[in-house]
Amino acid sequence: MKKELSILQTLKIQGFNSIDIDQIFNYLETLDYDLNNTRYIGKIIAKNERLAKYFFLREKLKIEINSSDEIFHINEILDQCIDWSDFWRLLVIKKGFCCIQLAGELSGKRFIFLSGPNILLGSSADLPDSIYEDINYP
Repeated sequence: MKKELSILQTLKIQGFNSIDIDQIFNYLETLDYDLNNTRYIGKIIAKNERLAKYFFLREKLKIEINSSDEIFHINEILDQCIDWSDFWRLLVIKKGFCCIQLAGELSGKRFIFLSGPNILLGSSADLPDSIYEDINYP
């Protein structure tokens, strides 16, 4: 079985410098993240945190369906029916997601996305994983 890389090793492989890594670890330690189980998800450059979350999640949920010669983009439908801020809130309280703005960069702000057990999960982690889990079907 392949051993997972530590978050520190992963951040170094992804090209983060020591200042970035210190900032990331300070944030994670503030919210009491379990560093052994925290995972790097990705990074993005955006004007602000709201746009960083939106574009990052939208890119991760990119679904394309090829039908004949036309490509149908599901994102257009997702934009109309998903409340992205509520979706992010649920990722934070259910899966321990976080978005950290890194220092520096004049051309755009850098954001990193991580996920792991932390103090915010608390009792909300005991909630059912599915909204349908408590329903008894005949």
